[in-house]
Order: sequence, then structure tokens, then C-alpha cells
Amino acid sequence: MNKKLTKGAVSGAVLAALATGYVPAASAIDWSVSGFVRQEMAYSLTSDKNFWNQGGNSFNGVPITNVVYGALGIEPAEITRPGAFAESNDWNLFNTRLELDVEARITDDLRFFSKLRAVYAWDMYDNPAGVGDPNYFETPLHGDCGTTLEVCGEDYMVDLPSFYFDYQKGGLWIRAGNQQIAWGESIFFRVLDVPNGLDLRRHSVLDLAAEEYSDKRVPSLGVRGSYTFKNNWELELFAQQFQPTIYGNGNTPYNVIASQFTVQQEATFNEVDDSINFGGRIRGQIGDLGLQFTAVNRRNPDGIFRWTTSKVNPFAGSGDPVLEATGALLAGTPFEPFTGTGVYSAAEWFTYAGASRLNGVDGVQATIDDFPASQIVAQPVLDAFGIETIETYEQAALVLDAFFGPAAGGLGDLRGHIERVYERESVFGFGMNYVFFAEPDSFLDQLVVRFEATYTPDKKFTDTSLRQQPIEEDEFVTGLVLEKYQRFSQDFPATFMVLQWMHKTQSDLFGRSLEGYGADRNTAPPRGRSSFNAIAFAMQQPFPSLVWRADMAILWDPEGGWLFQPGVRWKPSEAFTMEAFVNIVEGRNNNMDTLSTIEWTDEVAVRLTYQF
Repeated sequence: MNKKLTKGAVSGAVLAALATGYVPAASAIDWSVSGFVRQEMAYSLTSDKNFWNQGGNSFNGVPITNVVYGALGIEPAEITRPGAFAESNDWNLFNTRLELDVEARITDDLRFFSKLRAVYAWDMYDNPAGVGDPNYFETPLHGDCGTTLEVCGEDYMVDLPSFYFDYQKGGLWIRAGNQQIAWGESIFFRVLDVPNGLDLRRHSVLDLAAEEYSDKRVPSLGVRGSYTFKNNWELELFAQQFQPTIYGNGNTPYNVIASQFTVQQEATFNEVDDSINFGGRIRGQIGDLGLQFTAVNRRNPDGIFRWTTSKVNPFAGSGDPVLEATGALLAGTPFEPFTGTGVYSAAEWFTYAGASRLNGVDGVQATIDDFPASQIVAQPVLDAFGIETIETYEQAALVLDAFFGPAAGGLGDLRGHIERVYERESVFGFGMNYVFFAEPDSFLDQLVVRFEATYTPDKKFTDTSLRQQPIEEDEFVTGLVLEKYQRFSQDFPATFMVLQWMHKTQSDLFGRSLEGYGADRNTAPPRGRSSFNAIAFAMQQPFPSLVWRADMAILWDPEGGWLFQPGVRWKPSEAFTMEAFVNIVEGRNNNMDTLSTIEWTDEVAVRLTYQF
């Protein structure tokens, strides 16, 4: 059976039913429909381009001396990445969104809920000639789309992030269908919030921080239920179809994977798409102290990345047996030559390896060690330079530049191929919360303190050289949260404030191994970080009429990076809302902080919403 057609037929039937308002035995069901239409925009505040896209590549139009060609006097000694690739874009985001919520109370115990989400991305982002229009939404996981109940094209997606039945009887509650499981309550950070991955196709992680990933968690088909005992302790269990995190595609506005590489993910996902994530938690109160204990067995939704064969014969169909045999050999390596969109020089290789938190030196050796075809191709070059194993920056640069460039049998630019795989892991968590009471209106009165921690034994991370064998370490993640409503003036409503601290022992905010930090164009292998720490602060201040509200959020990596997000909300009526906020990101230029990955995203964002 055609999986794509089946999914489309099911989704189409569901949407048709919703559109016509059909509900079985409607006269006996209490049902309601609501929703909104929203225009979402983000305008760039600088001329900075997305470093990870072809149009923002820092080597576009820059002459780079090929160290091998220069030493041997081979012309051209300078290799220049096409300057025509340079493109400037004013708009990072220009989407129109429709959401439609249908809720039906079938009986006193049974309820149905569905959320239809439709997003259209207007053609406001320009890519260089030859790169193609940005593909915002197509992702080869479920057919061409990212999730099970989704239909999509390059510039639109329609899905059902919620489509489930709720049953509640006494202390028993069961939810069955397509759903998100939101265990976390933090901005920016995810500690106990482990059941679902994130969908980063629309506005990456740069939406309003106070929304706590509510629009980002990837929905999945599953069953979730809980039972509340007479002592008010609750036991919750879930089983859910595995669904990976969805990253933005290459050459789209918020892409964060170097576009000189092809990510192969369809085949590796097909191997695990029937996997089930499962887990549970127990939570309750002991006096004023709230406690919870969690355990989840899952496939890591973020995945790990490693080199894979390109499977592309550049000389297929040439009619020349020697060329076709050579092309077949190249197809067994991780590199695809002559694409025009690959890496052009050793300098470019090391720059993007460091920015990706990878080891640019051992990364070259890994492509030789792990692939027999690469060993055959590379051995004559290694012998010519007297290199047995690539161990230094200079050795890696010689081998790389021997293959780059069109002269003397070079392969021109090389496009790397990597694949994404999903390892199973167990995550054990603990949380507690306590509310302090003190003199009324004092700062300690009704101060909420929360602590969360997880332990993942033998957690696997992307190897910094993209080797087949991942890094494997035990990881501890902790988060401390202070929340407070404080009234500073009798003329204004209370100010909401939250202060957070996260500590991770093996990975950063985005799940990358800390071993890869600190490399750049001239520094490899990387220095690494011993641990990751980040601090976040946010506040919301409503104005007396409640028509206006001022927001602010700050994320700080003590190694030097920070994100500042001030904003304002205007709600003159129940139906209309305007939200405006600014994202300003700064990072250090030595790849030692987390936020330098998205440093180019200084922007002002506006959301205009009409609710019905």
C-alpha cells in the first residue's frame, strides 16, 4: 500500500469532516469551534546572512590559496567559491497561519478534541541562482512530510497536532490519539520535558520564550493515562509512536546545518518508524513539598549524525568504462564531487567544522577509516605526502587541498554526505517544588522554587569526527527555577518574574557534545568544555488596563553568548492581538559559547492575530 497516499486519504477525510461540521449524533453532543488567523513576520535588523546557507557562506567570492597547488606551482593556485552565491534577505519569516479547534463533549466522561493547523510561507526568502527555492516544510520522514497526520509542500503544511479522545471517570484519566506530552515548565530549557522532540521548521527556537515550546513539540500517536489515588498522588503512564525532532531544511531562513552537506534521513528513519517510546511519572505532595519521579525509554528524537556513503556516481551514463568505475568508487565515499554547492578549500572545511562543534582534523581521517572506498581513493595522496595517519592540522589541510580544485585531477568542490540515526536511551528524572510564604507583599511571599534533574546512562552523542561509533557518556542535567508574582505598585498588576539555571555535564543547550567546542579555522582539534551552564530570566508586566503588556527574556551562556528578547503585546479587544518582540543574539567568535550558532538572527518579529 502506498504510505503517502494512505496518509493523505486519512488526513483528507478528517479535514473534510471538520470542514462540514459533521459529528456523529450531533444532537446529543455538546461541541464548539474556535480558532484564529495569524500573520507572523520577522524582519532582519542587520545585513548579516545565515552563515549555514549557500547565500551566507563566509567564503563566497573570497580567493583562498590551495596549499598543495601553491607549493607545486599548479595553476590556478587560488580557489574562489562563487561570489554570485552571496544573497541578502530582509525577511527571515513571513507566514500566514490558520488554527481551528473543535471540541466535543460526547458524554459526561468522554470528550473529543482536534486542532487543525495550516501554515503558508510566502515567497520572501531568496536563494542564490542554482540553489533552488527554499523548501520550508517537506521532510522525508512520513512520505514527504514531517509527521503522521500532515500534508505538506515546499511552502505549506497542514497538520493535526491534536486529534484525540479524553476519558475521565473518578480518578482515572485516559487520552488516546495524536497528542503532545508537555512535562516541562521552563523557558529555553528542557529537563524533564523529554517525551517529545521539537519541530523547528517555522521559527526555530526564536518564538516568544514565555510560550515554553507549546508550538514546537512534535505530536505523535499514542495513549496516555493517569490515576489519582485518594491521597492525591498520581501515577501517569504513556506509550507513543516515535517521532524525531524536525530540523529546518538547508537554505531556509533558520537552517543550522551547513548546506555544503546532504543529510540522509529517510532510510534510517524507516528502520525505526514503528518504534514506541514509553514511560511514566509519579507525583504528589508531602506537606508543602511537591515531588515527582519520572522514567522514560525512548529513541533520542534529536538523533546523532555520522558520515555515510554518497551513493552518487557523478560519471554514471558517461559511456566511459574507466570514468564509470571511478564514479562507482566515489559513490562508496562520503563525498560527492562537482556539485557547485560543496566545500571548496581546506580553510572552508576547518571553519565550518569548528562552527559545527566538530573536529576538522580527525574528521578527515574518519572518512578514510570507516569507508573502504575512501581508503582506495586517499591512499595514493597519503603515500605522496608520507602520511600514515592524519593527526595534525597541516596534514589534514594537505590531504583536503589535494582533492579540491579542478587542476591536476582534482575533484573540484566536495559535498559531504551524513546520515541521522536514532539510538534508544533511558532517562530517569526527579523534580520537586516548594512555595515559600512570608510577610505579605515581601519578595519571599509566595516564591515558587522548582528543581528538576535527569540522569541518562550511556547516552550517545554525535562523534565530533562524525565517526560511525558515537560518543557514549552518562549525562546529568539539572535545572533550578525561581518564580514569583510581585506587585511593585498599587497602580499596576503584579509583575511575573522567573529566574532559571541549567547545568549539563556532557552536552550543550542543543544536545551537541561538549568535546567539540573551541575549534575554528586555525584551531583544531577542538578544546572542548568541561560542562555547560546557562542562566535565563524573564518577566511580564501587564499595564493597568490589561490592554498592554511588556515582556522581556534573556538567555546567557557564561562563556560569552546571550539572547535578548524584549517585547510588547497589545490586545485592544477579545478578537485582536498584536505582539512585537526583538531577538538580539550575540556570541563569541571562537566557538566556545552555544549561541554563536544563531548569532546572525538579529530580527524584529510581529504577530497579528484575529481570534474567532
